[in-house]
Amino acid sequence: MAVACGNCFTLVATENGDMYAFGVNVFGQLGDGSQDDKYEPQFVSHTDNFAAEEIVMLAASDSQSAAVTKQGSLFTWGVGHGSGHLPIWQTIVRPRRLGKEHFGNSHVVMVDCGFRNVIVLTASGQVWICGQTDRLNPPLLHQLTDVFRLVEPERFNNRKIVMIASGARHKLAIDEVGILWTWGDNVYGELCHVTAIDLHDLELSGTRNPVAIPVTKFGGEKVVHVSGGIFYTMVVTEDGSLWACGDGHLGNLGIGHVGEISTPQRVGGSEMFGGQGVRMTSCAIAHTLILGKDNRMWACGRGSSNELGMGDNWLHGGTDFTRDVPTLIPDTANFTNGNVMTVSAGQRHSVAVMCDGTVYTWGAGSCVSGGMAHPTGLGQAHDQNVPTPSQLNPALFHGACVGHWHTWFNTHPDHAVAAAMSNHTRLGADTQLGSTPSEILYRMLGDDMRFKPEYSAGLLALLGLHNRGV
Repeated sequence: MAVACGNCFTLVATENGDMYAFGVNVFGQLGDGSQDDKYEPQFVSHTDNFAAEEIVMLAASDSQSAAVTKQGSLFTWGVGHGSGHLPIWQTIVRPRRLGKEHFGNSHVVMVDCGFRNVIVLTASGQVWICGQTDRLNPPLLHQLTDVFRLVEPERFNNRKIVMIASGARHKLAIDEVGILWTWGDNVYGELCHVTAIDLHDLELSGTRNPVAIPVTKFGGEKVVHVSGGIFYTMVVTEDGSLWACGDGHLGNLGIGHVGEISTPQRVGGSEMFGGQGVRMTSCAIAHTLILGKDNRMWACGRGSSNELGMGDNWLHGGTDFTRDVPTLIPDTANFTNGNVMTVSAGQRHSVAVMCDGTVYTWGAGSCVSGGMAHPTGLGQAHDQNVPTPSQLNPALFHGACVGHWHTWFNTHPDHAVAAAMSNHTRLGADTQLGSTPSEILYRMLGDDMRFKPEYSAGLLALLGLHNRGV
């Protein structure tokens, strides 16, 4: 997406295709060529650092970062494991390119990062995995590899994949007919189904082969969006309902303080989220951000570092810093909850990008490691928690808007009509992508890419293009 939160660091992409990065940088995860922590956003030019290719999507995990460009290249940096570059023990302080030749001669359209592993989706609808594979790749592969390997299409019944997401050690994919596929570790039920316990390690369970989760598990509705936390999964269906599975003992599933949930549980839909339902979520370790179709944010889970944005003053006598059901983030004198384009949840902080391209951050003001305070991904030079969403000065981004959608619809009228058709409540009533986040929609429509996306006739019809091409 246009914003990605890792462990105490943040990456954002601007409308000019550049990146700004701030926060902890011990593994070079900011991509600015150093390993020094940065309080304020650091400019990382696409001309100098991304082979002059413009960034359209970013991903981050605990100490690893990745980007996709308009030209369909993948760039990775940070901790070496899972980067696709050798040797694996190296620290990569500047983005390194992987072209389509590494992905079956197909361009990359999406990327997400787990714990020292990376998942990629190509324009051909295929999925590739790299890093600490364990249960993430088919048997007989070495547990640790830094070569991207294809997850064979037959493992998805030869259906094209249209979206991917990653937890720490589990992976998620949505196919062209709205079926969710899950694989990897399943210690807490994060795969949305029950798997057998590994007799060699009674604490582990999971599957190397993607498993299709039937739509009956989601009230008969197709899946349109999915996100993964460290040990849990959040799913959005076509009707705007939110479903959850995995570890929820900190309230992060939004269904109360629960233990391990292996069968998806419905959190709520239009009756809970602004009368229209949910369009996307972002998961961290213990808190979840939920973005409604009305462009307002809800949050649930643990908020001990103010990452929920509720203004809890728990350090000064308060104790109620968790929300075990989705709670609307309140308006303040400096923030109005509305017109939010996309959100990202980090380990102890949160970020929102507004429709006008401005950025708001909140949460932990310092990460404590060895008794020393380090800057986090708030982009603000202080060590105090930020209890409610606080806008970053646009001057920090040299006046550039964050995100690419601001002028895109004006310069791509045909695509704008198609997008409108797929989202209109009447024209697009039967469209699978009616609840798809705008950023994903624009990625799938092409956004003036240098290559022609190879979408199936069925997917083109779902997009409202009716085989006209993009």
